[in-house]
Amino acid sequence: MTKLPESPEDALERLATDAQQRIREYQQLRDDLSEMTGTAQSDDHSVTVTVAPGGSVTDITLTDRALRHGPQRLSGLLMATIAQASADVAQRMAERVQPLAPSVDVIGMVRAQLPDLSGTDDTSGKGGR
Repeated sequence: MTKLPESPEDALERLATDAQQRIREYQQLRDDLSEMTGTAQSDDHSVTVTVAPGGSVTDITLTDRALRHGPQRLSGLLMATIAQASADVAQRMAERVQPLAPSVDVIGMVRAQLPDLSGTDDTSGKGGR
């Protein structure tokens, strides 16, 4: 069976339908990203940080143990935990965006920009107490 060529009207209708679907997908993406957060906890569970996309800190929780670390060590724990939470939200955002950009390795691009966070949570006790 031979398929008839698509009429200009049918082609325009298909393009309009496709465009409307894309707009709905991008609106949902915008909504999803606006609600997305990343949370990380220090290795000793004394510091928990939540960040929004872009790295804006939205919550910090400290335990009594965190307060006993001393200012220098606590500062390091906070910075490392913020970095981990920021990396988490960036990774999750990339995973959410990737399906809408299949020809681009969004996840790979984001991972390439993330710092190596191994060893950033200094639990060796060297930060001062």
